[in-house]
Amino acid sequence: MALVTKAYADTLSNLHVSNKGWGDSVMKYSAGDVQGMLNSHPYIRTVLDYGCGKGGLKIALASTHPHVTVTEYDPGIPGKDVMPEGRFDLVFSCDVLEHVEPEMLIEVLCTLGKKTKVVLYNNIACYSANATFGEGPYAGKDIHLIIKEPDWWAQSFAFALNDSKLSLLERRDIWRRHRLGPRPRITLIYERVG
Repeated sequence: MALVTKAYADTLSNLHVSNKGWGDSVMKYSAGDVQGMLNSHPYIRTVLDYGCGKGGLKIALASTHPHVTVTEYDPGIPGKDVMPEGRFDLVFSCDVLEHVEPEMLIEVLCTLGKKTKVVLYNNIACYSANATFGEGPYAGKDIHLIIKEPDWWAQSFAFALNDSKLSLLERRDIWRRHRLGPRPRITLIYERVG
């Protein structure tokens, strides 16, 4: 099954071109987490940045962890829009899954689990983006196509992963203050055991 429709991939590509800030939140929300994880798991050598956007994670890790190979995937960026083969020590997504087409979500989560050798890290916004698509199959809809509570995300992962060797290592429910009111996020970190 596909992970994204062609029409939506084209919409994402246009957003990356027209909005210079689109796809650049990794430094704000997760880069420190990943660097800490690499320090505590020195055997992690390969990373899949799923929904890599502008490539902030790869840039950050090049100077702090040059021994780590970061492979980037983003369906909205030509040249990075083909899912790489194989499995990775760390599979990472930040500010990505809320943008997945709802009918594709379970397949995306299953794919993330299958591509994970050691750790699966996800940081997900659980609120409206307060911005809408101007074109494409979701014109007029919130850019965060999936706006659900943290518990819903945890349950969706538990259902989709369905892998007894991939267990929840950490769950963090985060409430960030914002001028428009509190913004919930969830971080889910799974580790393959056995």
